[in-house]
Amino acid sequence: MTNIAFIPKRLNEPPVVFRGMTGREVVLMAAFGFATGLPVGIVVAWLLGIVAMVPTVAFATAGGAIWFGGTIMRRLRRGRSTTWLYRNLHWQLASAGFPLGEGAALITSSTVYRIRRDRPLKGGR
Repeated sequence: MTNIAFIPKRLNEPPVVFRGMTGREVVLMAAFGFATGLPVGIVVAWLLGIVAMVPTVAFATAGGAIWFGGTIMRRLRRGRSTTWLYRNLHWQLASAGFPLGEGAALITSSTVYRIRRDRPLKGGR
């Protein structure tokens, strides 16, 4: 994707696809919902003895995650850039001790630095 400098910034952002989410966010929500519903579907299938409950529950959970996750994502991103959510998630994971990728460690500590100028510089400054 090419960014054109003279066009307003909002035209270079990814389009909203569904419920205030971009295409990438829809896919992430669907994958999260499917992964969450898969073990639940396995338990339900084991209890009822119907193997078809595994994909049924997994896809129903993915749909619910997309539907309700859109509202949550819209509230989280309100007034912020499209990359804020990913950067914030990356920072929270790095702060918890889970850096993503090799060489992608973020600075998670802060300190006050002092330049130790106890006496004035030559020249009167």
